[in-house]
Amino acid sequence: MNSNLNHEFTSRIFVINGTVLLLFAVLISVSNGLLLFALYKDPLKTFRNATAVLVAALGITDFLTGCVTAVDVGICHIIEATTNRKVMLQAKIISQVTVRASVFIMILFAVERFMAVAFPYVYRFSITIRKTLFGCVLCWVFAIVTSCLELTVDRDLYDMIFLYLTFVVPLLTLSFTYCASCWLMKQKAKRLKTHDARKEKSTKVQTQLTKTATLIILVFILSLLPFWSLTVVARYCKSCAKESWFIACYRFSIPILYSNSALNPVLYAWRMQSYRRSFVALFTGVRLRGPFGRHTQSCTEKPQRYDTLEKDTESKHEDETKL
Repeated sequence: MNSNLNHEFTSRIFVINGTVLLLFAVLISVSNGLLLFALYKDPLKTFRNATAVLVAALGITDFLTGCVTAVDVGICHIIEATTNRKVMLQAKIISQVTVRASVFIMILFAVERFMAVAFPYVYRFSITIRKTLFGCVLCWVFAIVTSCLELTVDRDLYDMIFLYLTFVVPLLTLSFTYCASCWLMKQKAKRLKTHDARKEKSTKVQTQLTKTATLIILVFILSLLPFWSLTVVARYCKSCAKESWFIACYRFSIPILYSNSALNPVLYAWRMQSYRRSFVALFTGVRLRGPFGRHTQSCTEKPQRYDTLEKDTESKHEDETKL
């Protein structure tokens, strides 16, 4: 009798969880799809740098998480495929690939932002689109290789290793790089004159960076902590893993894990003014007033070219190097 009730409860949890996952799949796909569409069209011709490559790579990864991973795992839950270990294992490996690739690209993004603040000259002339793209490919390769290791490594050992690789180490890296970036921005602002226009701009950038960094770290913790906390509980309390409350909590922690992919476009793109302006320009045909009083412009006008400015900067740097 208890066995039948437990099976019925588990089946109900799986169906509810699968439905929630499919709803999350739609949300993740739409949010990241809109971002990728804006990047592809690039109405203001501003997405031609290393940062845009990272945003695009993160958007593609999260888009695949929504339209492939969340759908696959959701369907497996709905049809209650727990008795077929091969199907569930394949779904788990697919989910791990995209989720881990997203986390690794987030780390790469944090390091890139730190270098832009701490070493602006090195960043300007060393961090290229090609190098950034290569780094994103390495993140994907590392995610695929580590996810496939579950087929050969002991499950408990595997979970503990990747608790650190995909949660503890990324959390420490994100916290250090963003906190260091905010501190450096604050120090640079102090060195500027009180009424200097650059100080006002630096203070504004510092405030935005601090808010964004805080949100990124909080969302990362809130989305991954429930899943990994329950994984640790299952590792050290085998009897707890068979309880109804644990099954329900563990299964509902999976959609929470995917919520990070739904919020990444907001954290990494839409909070930046250039992305908001491009999105509005793409769907309305009007360029918004830029920061510090730039005039509103129609998208039919010829966009301003920045390559001349970049070439002048590069030539100036070469002259200084020669001297």
